[in-house]
Amino acid sequence: MAEETAVIGHPVVRLSEVGKGFDGTTVLDDISLDVPQRQFIALVGPSGAGKSTLLRLVNGMHVPDSGTVATLGENPATCSRGRLRALRARVGFVFQQFGLVGRLSALENVLMGSLATLRLPRYGVMSYPRALRIRAVEHLDRVGLADRRFQRCDTLSGGQQQRVAVARTLLQSPELILADEPVASLDPAASVLVLDILRRISAEDGISVVCSLHQIEYALATADRVVALRGGRLVLDEPAADLTAGRLREIYDTAGDGDD
Repeated sequence: MAEETAVIGHPVVRLSEVGKGFDGTTVLDDISLDVPQRQFIALVGPSGAGKSTLLRLVNGMHVPDSGTVATLGENPATCSRGRLRALRARVGFVFQQFGLVGRLSALENVLMGSLATLRLPRYGVMSYPRALRIRAVEHLDRVGLADRRFQRCDTLSGGQQQRVAVARTLLQSPELILADEPVASLDPAASVLVLDILRRISAEDGISVVCSLHQIEYALATADRVVALRGGRLVLDEPAADLTAGRLREIYDTAGDGDD
């Protein structure tokens, strides 16, 4: 019961009446949202609804024009450069385009997830501490790619590359994972595999995940909770188990405005 109280009382993310615009166009308008510990949230909505902007506010890549953002107890907008760097080390970010170095092996790409905690530049797998190399292989094993650890990333399929990116994020030991359209460029089989891995990590490690998705079916199948944006406004926030595909499709009837 004490753990339940902690989950409810101390969200890992809290947005309070947040607004954000670019070049005179409102992208997010009066958004209030709490993300509890250990929850997988699917963030859905049409292109331009503000999903990517919301994730970047949580990570401190953008600063709100109004309202406040609290991420793991810190306000990214008021953090010093050093504190913001430390905060981002606690927040994993999985991008649509993977962000890997193609000419390097899967293992070395995963090891790069530790660079924020290391003092000196690293060149080659063996320049990393042995303990980190062991952990990196363990995380590749968790995403089903330990046997590909020495393979160049540019020779892997898109789904395999995204799984390497997830393993790299895990090496950070994140307390929160943000995923921005992580399966948008993948085929259905690879998409399901990547989302299943993220879901399993959330459940096994107790890590909150906020994952923006366009695919309604994936959101319903994967998430504990679905949050929908349209035109920069929060228009739905309900447990996934209470929703139907038909209700979610209504969110897409009217395209949103602003950057996504």
